[in-house]
This record gives sequence, C-alpha cells and structure tokens, in this order.
Amino acid sequence: MAELVMVHGIGPEDETEQRLREDWTRALARTLRDNGRGEAADRVEGGAVTVDMAYYRHLYRDYAPRDDFHVRLPAPIAATGAEVAVDIIDNVRRHASDPDDRDEAADALEELTVDVGPEQGPLEPLRMLIAMMGRLGPIARSGFAALSSTGAFHLGQVAAYLDDERVRESAIEAVLSRVTPDTQAVLAHSLGTVVAYEALHRLDQPLPLLVTFGSPLGLRSIIRGRLRPQPLRSPAHLKRWVNVADRDDFIVATLKLRKLFPKNDAVLERTRRVSNRDFDPHAATEYLSRWETVEPLAELL
Repeated sequence: MAELVMVHGIGPEDETEQRLREDWTRALARTLRDNGRGEAADRVEGGAVTVDMAYYRHLYRDYAPRDDFHVRLPAPIAATGAEVAVDIIDNVRRHASDPDDRDEAADALEELTVDVGPEQGPLEPLRMLIAMMGRLGPIARSGFAALSSTGAFHLGQVAAYLDDERVRESAIEAVLSRVTPDTQAVLAHSLGTVVAYEALHRLDQPLPLLVTFGSPLGLRSIIRGRLRPQPLRSPAHLKRWVNVADRDDFIVATLKLRKLFPKNDAVLERTRRVSNRDFDPHAATEYLSRWETVEPLAELL
C-alpha cells in the first residue's frame, strides 16, 4: 500500500532492503527540508507518507563471487557483461565533462582491437574491460571496479537481468507487487530504471509519476535492443516521467533520453541535468540530494 515505491540498482549484497529504504528516505527528506518543504520532509520521515523498496538484490546470490579469482558468471552472462562494459566506456568517451577523461576512454576503446583469445577463458574479456574501466576518472573515483570480482559482479547483475529469465521476472514482480492504487510515484535508479520501465508496461492502473536517475536506458548495443516491449515508448498508464542525469555518471547511456522515444510521446520529459559530487556521480543518494530529482515528488507529497 506504499504511496512511494523505490527501485534500487546494481550494488553489493550487504545493502539490504531496509538499509536502502532508510538511506533513500533520509536523503529525500533532507532535500525537501533544504528546499523549504519541511512539512513534506516531516511526513516522509515520520511515516505519514508510506514508502517501500522493491528489492531484488538477493536474486543475484548464485552469481556472487567467492573471491577475486572465482567469479561465478556463466559464459553467456560474462559475454553480455563485457558488451555492457564497452558501452559504459563509450559513455565516458562521449559525454564526460573532463576532456582528459574522454580522451582516456577513447584510448581504452582503441585497446579493444587487441584480440583476447578463447583459451584465456570466458571471463578474461570482462576482466580486461574492468581493468580498463578502473583507469577512467569517473569510474575510478566511484570505486566501481576496484576489484575485478566486484566489477564483474556489478556488471553481471545487469547481464543476468537481461539473460536470466528467473532474475528478470522476479525483479519485475518485486516492483509490481508493491505498486497499488495508492501509489503516487515510482522512484528508480540505475538498473532499477530498466526494471521499472519493463514492469510499468505491465501495469493496469494509472500511475501519476515515474522519476528515473542514473539510467542506462538506451545503451546502444545492449539494453536498448533487449528492452521489452519494443519499440521504446512510455508505459500506457503512466502520466508523467521525469529523467535525471549527471554527465559524469558512467552508467548514463544518453543525456537526451527523450530523443530515443517517439516525437508524440508526451509522458517522458526532457532530461534534467545535475552535477553530483565528483567522487561518485552515480550514487543514488547523490541524485536524491538534488532538487531537480526531488521537485517532481514534492508536488505530489
């Protein structure tokens, strides 16, 4: 019966449903209060506004690495993860704010012309790409690829959602089971924006608002081609969709998501751009500290 449903993205297993919900709620309330919406902040923190987290991180338990040398990704999922990594490096090349970051990403893409033979194992291309990502400013500062096992697991979460129907259907159900007629907004981050996009296309009731941030929707060779349904369009029962992006967020596929949708799509608005703190521009709580993200929710709360 939640009025606000949150949908998380990729991340470590120790980020529990409760911890994520509390962290997001705290950040949301702080931003409301800092922007003169103290009453709304009190209602969110005090529980007058019901909040729930659509949690699906546990679905990746079978893929969690045992150590830095034993990463449990089947070959097809590792291959998909490698393709996603290439797209992420290209994101940095195309729209990082620092020209040096763009140049370094371009150099990394050139290195990919070196052949990695199959005798090195299916995980080797992914490990190589994670090592490359660790050299790129926006990614290195976030700590995303600090260890090959961590980077492989994070990219494996995206790939497993795309390739493992059990994971995909269960994640979608995690969203749909929490959206009720009382729900006023869905707030989704990172891979959660993909889950929310697919889930809300199955929704059979009106939803006033979707806010997405740090979204990989539109990754050119992977997610855009595998999203369901095709072609890209806003969910039929959604009334308003606000997308927020930081140009240094390496997961963000495009700063102009609206361009990928039909011209007559009146639901998805032009992307709002923010400047998150440099050390982790992809963090959900960074986006929730920006009024551009929270303002559409404030109107409903």
